[in-house]
Amino acid sequence: MTESRTLGDRVRRAIQLESSAIKLGNVHPNASFNDLNYGHFDRASVAIGQVIDEMDSASVGHLVLEATRKMMQVVETNTSLGTILLIAPLVVAWREASGSPGLQGNVEARSLAIQSALSGVLSRLDASDSEQIYQAIRASKAGGLGDRDTMDVNGQAPMRIQDAMQFASAWDDIALQYTANFELIFRVAQRLWLKKQATSGWQDAVRQIQLELLSERVDSLIARKRGIEYAREIQARAKSVLHSGDYGSPGFESAWAELDHEMRDGNHRGNPGTIADLIAAALFLLD
Repeated sequence: MTESRTLGDRVRRAIQLESSAIKLGNVHPNASFNDLNYGHFDRASVAIGQVIDEMDSASVGHLVLEATRKMMQVVETNTSLGTILLIAPLVVAWREASGSPGLQGNVEARSLAIQSALSGVLSRLDASDSEQIYQAIRASKAGGLGDRDTMDVNGQAPMRIQDAMQFASAWDDIALQYTANFELIFRVAQRLWLKKQATSGWQDAVRQIQLELLSERVDSLIARKRGIEYAREIQARAKSVLHSGDYGSPGFESAWAELDHEMRDGNHRGNPGTIADLIAAALFLLD
């Protein structure tokens, strides 16, 4: 991607790249849910990207809220709340690092410049950001959140969104990024970049990294919707697919297809949506 592309273009492209790759349990052009398909993601990505470019000096919370509202207005369903929550701080950090020579360098230099600015962005999140992020979560009608005695999204937002993120970080990988300066996102971006160089392109790179992440981590969305034991079962099965044969071999493809089929129930509770969000945020950092 050339530097003449806007940050909104990058956001749109990241969501489209992630959602168009053929992945386990996710929506993609060849697999839909009864109430969600690739077209929803495509249209939402354009709308979210437009908000990013139109609000070129907005705070993290304001970006999250307006991008979520626009998504719900355009597609009337939550395709990308997790991605928005991850990308909004990265957008603000990118803008703050705009004078850094690292942004004009390679992927590693760019990531270092953005991550350096990001620590300041996260430390300055205030009560307004917290309230707007809570509003966005409610507006998205995000599933599987349940009721909490503390930091419930249907209650009053805390003065510091970091307090809510710290509380949720034990079971939610998106919240965890806010407490760890997005370390996982930057590591995934580096791995994706290396895979892209070693494969036929982004589609294979994204497909491979999703399988690897599923084998390494319990997907937060699956755990919320179907329980931690099922999420751990999926993690173990993903490890088995990795050991079923070389990528693309008949043994691998058979094991992959079997797991993909089992993850697709009528309520898409086997959808590894959090890992999808992590990948989309990582793609935003890349060319």
